[in-house]
Amino acid sequence: MTCEVAVMNKYGVALAADSAATFGRGQKVYYAAEKLFCISQSPPVGVMISGSAELMDMPWEIIIKTYIRQR
Repeated sequence: MTCEVAVMNKYGVALAADSAATFGRGQKVYYAAEKLFCISQSPPVGVMISGSAELMDMPWEIIIKTYIRQR
C-alpha cells in the first residue's frame, strides 16, 4: 500500500511518499524504493509512483530513471 501526499497552493506543490514498494503480485516487498522523481529542473516537473510498481514486468523506477538519463 502506498501513501502519497501533495500539498498545493498558488505558488507551488510539495510532494511526499513512503518508500515501500511491492513487486510481482505481492511476492517481493522493498522498503527503500524511490517513488518521487524530478524529471526536469526547468520547468520543474516531478513524478510520483502509485499503485503497481511495474509496467510489463519492468519496475517504474528503472523506466523513469532511463527516461531522465536519455532526456
